[in-house]
Amino acid sequence: MPAALNIFVTYSASHHCASLQISTNKTTLIMKYSFLNKTIKTIPILFIVILGLIANSISAQHFNVVYSGNPYNPMSIIIDAASLDGGYLQSGDEIAAFDVNDSGTEICVGRVTIIDEFTPDTNYIITASADDPTTPDEQDGFIIGHEIIFRYWNSGESKEILLVAQAYDAGLDDDYQSFGTALVDLDGFTYETWTGTVDTVWNNTANWNFNKIPSLLFDVIIPSSPAGVRFPSISISDAKCNDITIESNAWIKIHGNLQIGSSGGGAPIE
Repeated sequence: MPAALNIFVTYSASHHCASLQISTNKTTLIMKYSFLNKTIKTIPILFIVILGLIANSISAQHFNVVYSGNPYNPMSIIIDAASLDGGYLQSGDEIAAFDVNDSGTEICVGRVTIIDEFTPDTNYIITASADDPTTPDEQDGFIIGHEIIFRYWNSGESKEILLVAQAYDAGLDDDYQSFGTALVDLDGFTYETWTGTVDTVWNNTANWNFNKIPSLLFDVIIPSSPAGVRFPSISISDAKCNDITIESNAWIKIHGNLQIGSSGGGAPIE
């Protein structure tokens, strides 16, 4: 049975923007945004109808929001650009906003599905829900002041992308705020790159471009000319990654163990 749709067209005089929102009865499925530089442009009715039909035909989604019903004291997160490994996100890909609850678990507080290739003149909005105080036994939204954590779903590869960097517009919000507005550019990567900025220690977060120690969720690249001009050394027994690319003239010293992928594997030893 087709999901019921809600369609909203809004205009913000303070931010000079118009937005089109299409949502189901549980979660915002699609939100389109046009940055109009202080001018209002009419959104053709046919365009709204076409988007509505597309939204109505989409049923599968990867990310599911933690709240039910309408978002509480919502925040608008305007995605001005979104790339994955240097290319545009594709139709069916998803972007989600997460917060971390008291138990350290990430919770999805808003999401959006891409319906076309993400191009420079097309923007999307995530409507994120704040934590509802009428449900004190659970955190069902973001906490004001918390960092906004972004995740991608790569529909073509059926893979969740955890490495997403963000660059915010300085004139708007850069963390969670009730009724706030953020304008952000996102760059996602399926791999993490060794920088060697501090030393040669594999499990030092400062030596990786995303400040995360690789896990079985991450592919890694060891470049031929790392930023810190140092190559990694592994002396621990539980180093791991999903896959590894070692560029020409790059190397790894392994005195411990490096697990590659869930079935294990080896890596070059100097």
